[in-house]
Amino acid sequence: SNNNYGIHLASSNNNTITGNTCNNNRHCGIYLYSSSNNTITDNTCNDNSNNGIRLSSSSENTVTGNTCNDNSDIGIYLGESSNDNTITGNTCNNNSTYGIYLSSSSNNTVTGNTCNDNNYIGIRLSSSNNNTITDNICNNNSSYGIHLSSSNNNTITDNICNNNRSYGIL
Repeated sequence: SNNNYGIHLASSNNNTITGNTCNNNRHCGIYLYSSSNNTITDNTCNDNSNNGIRLSSSSENTVTGNTCNDNSDIGIYLGESSNDNTITGNTCNNNSTYGIYLSSSSNNTVTGNTCNDNNYIGIRLSSSNNNTITDNICNNNSSYGIHLSSSNNNTITDNICNNNRSYGIL
C-alpha cells in the first residue's frame, strides 16, 4: 500500500496473486500489462487513485473473489485488447466511475460480480464485442446498472439492476 502500484506484472505469465492488500496506491492496486494465464484471487484493492485491478493487453487471466471498492476511477478495468479473461465473484462498490469496465476487449466472461452503491455505472462495455455478462448485481448506481456503447454480439443474461438513477440496462 501507498506505492505507485501495489503489484505490477509486465510480460509475466502463469503467476498467482492471492490474498494481498493493495490499498491507497497512486495508480492501481494490481496492474497487469501484456501478461497472460495469471490468477488474481481474494485480494483487497481499495482507495487507489485510479483502478483497483487493471489489465491492459492481457489475456486468458482469471480475476476472482477480489474486493475493489472506493477507487477514484474504476474497480476492475480490462482495456487495450484484454481478451478471453474470466472476471467472477468480485465486489466493486462505490468507485467514482465504473465498477467493472471493458474497453476494446472481447470474449471475456463477467459473471457473479457485485457492482453496487454509487458507481457511476455498475458494468460498462465500450467497443467490446462477444463478451458474456451474466448473473451480476448492479444496484443503486448513480447512472446505469449496465451500459453498452459501440459494443456488439454480447450476451447479457440474468443480471439484477435495481434502483439505478437512469436505467438498469442501456
